[in-house]
Amino acid sequence: MKHARGRLLVACLVVAASAVAVAGGSAGNRVGTPTLEAVPGPGAVSYGENIAYTASFSNDGNSTFTHTTLTMAPPVIQATGETATFVKSSCGPANSAGVLVCDLGNLNANAVARVTVVWNVPAGDSKQGCSRADSGTDCLLAKTTWQINENKSTNGNETFQQSAGADLIGTSPQDPVSNQLRAGGYEVTSCAAGGSSLSTNKAVSKSNPVATSFCLPDFVTDTIDLGLATTITETAGSARTSEVCVAALGQNCPAGSRADFGTSGGVITFTFLVSADALPKNYKIEKVFHDGHEVTSATCAADNECVTSIKLDRKTGIWKIVTTAETNGSWDW
Repeated sequence: MKHARGRLLVACLVVAASAVAVAGGSAGNRVGTPTLEAVPGPGAVSYGENIAYTASFSNDGNSTFTHTTLTMAPPVIQATGETATFVKSSCGPANSAGVLVCDLGNLNANAVARVTVVWNVPAGDSKQGCSRADSGTDCLLAKTTWQINENKSTNGNETFQQSAGADLIGTSPQDPVSNQLRAGGYEVTSCAAGGSSLSTNKAVSKSNPVATSFCLPDFVTDTIDLGLATTITETAGSARTSEVCVAALGQNCPAGSRADFGTSGGVITFTFLVSADALPKNYKIEKVFHDGHEVTSATCAADNECVTSIKLDRKTGIWKIVTTAETNGSWDW
């Protein structure tokens, strides 16, 4: 019996030692928090436009994470299975499969890693938009995986996953009015003269009384923030107002602070197409207001806030208003 008890004691000690080894070598004590934010946000992007995602990962523990890696596959349109196309990221190009794999090395305790990834959503003028509120699904779904690899045989990899949904904004006349009256995108370059950075549905009619577009001047980015969040919001049933957001670098629309191009001598060029049939009878557009004040020759001279032209095409019954300003804001006439 002594020998049996001895063998049993040895066996118990071996099991106990094994348990200690697993617990001590496990990555289970690693504590991290991943986040994923769509830009512009709350996530909503027009077909054919760029959307950016800011992915961050905080080391909430007391030890260094080694070989911290971010993996992000192309966002997927849930209704069709179409995928967005990689544009650029703050940590290099995607691989041949279009997947971004970003090795950020070591991440110290209480430190945060942050990466911006820009994707282009498939175009399609006839595609119907998708609202998460209406459909109950993530119309455009993006996913990220952060991974810690300790490179130890007794310490497995640990993964932290995050996802973010976004609306898809269509321009089809069959779309809900809420889609026809808005647009969203992430601009990484300026636009050519006469072009547009972002636009709402250009098919102006009595039921779609305003089409808004704007053209951004040259702007400077940095190594993390690769572009500017931009949105357009028009008012249902109104042919006399439009709201444009061009957020400052690193900010988000609509809540972020506005970009100011005046410091670099630039202006945003705004173009508004307005259906005369949707305006009050015999109404003539003669004045334009920006953020509640009239745009005049004085504001033009002082702040580059100008009315370039106001014209009515009598054949089409469409007014065309062209203005400039150093910042975004609300417009009415």
